Amino acid sequence: MGERGGLFFDGFGIALGWGAWQGLGVPEVRPMKYLTVIRHAKSSWNQPGLADHDRSLNDRGNRAAPAMAKFLWTTYLGGENSEPLLPRPERLISSTALRALTTAQIMRETFQMPKEHLHLDQGLYLATEEKLISTVRGFDESWGHAVVFGHNPGMHDFVNRLLARARVPKFPTCAVAIMALPNEFWALTDWNEAQLVGFLTPKTLERRFPDVYRDISDGDDD
Repeated sequence: MGERGGLFFDGFGIALGWGAWQGLGVPEVRPMKYLTVIRHAKSSWNQPGLADHDRSLNDRGNRAAPAMAKFLWTTYLGGENSEPLLPRPERLISSTALRALTTAQIMRETFQMPKEHLHLDQGLYLATEEKLISTVRGFDESWGHAVVFGHNPGMHDFVNRLLARARVPKFPTCAVAIMALPNEFWALTDWNEAQLVGFLTPKTLERRFPDVYRDISDGDDD
């Protein structure tokens, strides 16, 4: 197990924040917030004239979102009696667009969270990175881990500007970036300081676990 930038990394390159966790006997040396950013799953273009805001998930999106949710739940969040690598999120915050909301609802159900813990924010629809950081800075300080659902290009730009070192070359549909923010308060969130805890896409799950996750990506990282 190695240490880089205030995070411990296991042999698979998965970051385990300081003290995350009690099962590892690692002492917590500083408070931090965890922010997970998820782009909506693949949506349909098969209804001409339908407003962009109202586009639903297509078949692939409806397969990918539950697959990504299950992987996060069982690998990172302690679901199905697994050892948690991260604290479970207190809130999910989603764009009001149907494709983002549907993705968020699938995640909420998988994470076994109450309906009232999913918040809708109209300002997240096609939000820029500046709007996204402003939203995060306004989060309730009692939350230790929050998940945001939204759209490109703002989500991709937001993740890359937050990260201190790593960069994410693409942010395809249903991509997930898990970040640790080295602050006790959301209000102090700033650019170039986050550590990348994990980055997942449907294509990476298909390639790594082909017997478990199938037909969730076209292999094009769209």
